Amino acid sequence: MDKELSQQAVTVSDLTFDLLRCCEIKEKIFAKDHGLKVAEFRCLRIMEAQTVYSVHDLALSMKLSASRLTRIIDGLVATDLVKRVQSNDDRRYSNINLTTKGRSVVQKLQDEYTKIHSEMLTYTNPENRREIIRGISLMHGIVQTWLDKNFPFQSLGA
Repeated sequence: MDKELSQQAVTVSDLTFDLLRCCEIKEKIFAKDHGLKVAEFRCLRIMEAQTVYSVHDLALSMKLSASRLTRIIDGLVATDLVKRVQSNDDRRYSNINLTTKGRSVVQKLQDEYTKIHSEMLTYTNPENRREIIRGISLMHGIVQTWLDKNFPFQSLGA
């Protein structure tokens, strides 16, 4: 590895590590403010209003074991944000979808989460905002390519 690439790799490593840390703090505060655990917030962020998920597919999407996801779903069922519906295809399995209350909460979470990011973007000028979006999109694609190449059955998908 040449010296410039090595220095760039250190910088990207440090920046992505710190950005992840900051995002995790932001998620933790946001989830707590809405009476959710971070894992519940992340689960709700993935779910779409009119979509039914199998526990297996949702667990894959969240990169969790089915048993761990089941505990998260239990909490969301207890607060009437999601419901379990026994699969018509196989009674051993259940499907998960948002309740009416859950759809409302997810929409509110999405609106407020977008508002937070909108506020953050006001801290810089429009040209920098475009560069931020371009850079994050580029980095996302690079990381996804690396995951697909090195861990083809474990990546997040496009």
